[in-house]
Amino acid sequence: MAKFYVESYGCAANLHDAEIMRGILGEEGHVEVQDPREADFLLINTCTVKTPTANRMVHRISVLSRAGKPLVVAGCFAKAQPETVARVSPKASMIGPNAVHRIGEVVREALAGRRAVVLEDGMVEKPVLPHVRTNPVVEVVEVASGCLSSCTFCQTKVARGTLFSYRPSVIREAVERAVRSGAKEVWLTSQDMSAYGRDIGTNLAELLEGVTSSVEGDYAIRVGMMNPLHFRRLELDDLVRAYGDAHVFKFLHLCVQSGSDDVLREMRRGYAVADFTHYVRTFRGAFPSLTLMTDVIVGYPTEDEEDFEATVRLMEEVRPDFVNISRFYPRPKTEAARLRPLPDAVVNRRSREITEVCSRISRERMEEMVGWEGPALVDEVGPKGEPIARNLDYRPIAIPDADGRTLLGEWIEVEVVGARTHCLVGRTKGPAESPVTRRR
Repeated sequence: MAKFYVESYGCAANLHDAEIMRGILGEEGHVEVQDPREADFLLINTCTVKTPTANRMVHRISVLSRAGKPLVVAGCFAKAQPETVARVSPKASMIGPNAVHRIGEVVREALAGRRAVVLEDGMVEKPVLPHVRTNPVVEVVEVASGCLSSCTFCQTKVARGTLFSYRPSVIREAVERAVRSGAKEVWLTSQDMSAYGRDIGTNLAELLEGVTSSVEGDYAIRVGMMNPLHFRRLELDDLVRAYGDAHVFKFLHLCVQSGSDDVLREMRRGYAVADFTHYVRTFRGAFPSLTLMTDVIVGYPTEDEEDFEATVRLMEEVRPDFVNISRFYPRPKTEAARLRPLPDAVVNRRSREITEVCSRISRERMEEMVGWEGPALVDEVGPKGEPIARNLDYRPIAIPDADGRTLLGEWIEVEVVGARTHCLVGRTKGPAESPVTRRR
């Protein structure tokens, strides 16, 4: 038995990988501590999606190495750039995101003073692996690993490989087990949810319908990020019907990346702007109060001023509730890394401009909700102990006049009394009947 300290970064799938490693290490008798000084070994689960994030990973690996304790570097950065990890921390062991089931043996080697490197992809269905929930009421269920896309700017395929979809029966079992153990919110996640099942003869709509028709209980599903490329292969009517179930949050995360067809072709995204807007209109036609999230990359090397303005116009037209805005950074081992970057001053200006536009739109969308009343699930406790709740459209509602620790996992009746840029402000009006079970 040994004490271990964990740091984890990145997306929901990475969050779940850290939960799995905690679960496996716990089953082997190891005990997690919150202070690295108390630990016998250290574990960092890394992300590599953006250059600033990768730089932070290098810094944290360097800092943890100086503790003089066995260090295991896990995750996407370890898989995509093992040579960098080895340079920064020559003694560190490494484990890739598709090898997390082997964390026990890697730790045993590290504790014995030997350096273990396990970066090959293992074809293991992660929902069957033991794990420890980060949030007691939110279950993360990874439904697939890897992707089918060939984007010029992204390291995902380097880190996580091609698509490997897990069997629907395994996913249903994971959701059922989570609900039985108290989960109220289930995140179905992968690198691209719209690609789920292409390799095993099924699709996302069938997965959602299979889960919601067979798993009883008071829970709601948040579907993770989707790529418009694979929406083209989906039967939209089927997916909209699946979203209509009471157990599914009306939340659509559809990443567009650019409002210019020319830039999308250069990025090798495989769809046009008109495809994205069609999918958004279809979903909003079925669910008018839907929460829409998208992603935008600013300053791709071939993006000219007209391309950038097209992206701004698209944001004004579509009016998403949330936008993940990223400056382009060349990532090692990607095609776009060979392109000549735009001047920093140009990218900085464009980033500021589109951030201002998207923040204004988000604030306006939030202000439209002031006066709304209805049920919301408390799924998070804020930094000051306040409850953070989500209505069935997955809009975040901060409630400063209540205690989140006593309400976590409960449905409460909320009145929205204010708006911020990225969340609503509400007050609680007492307990609420679960709308999920009532509507069924």
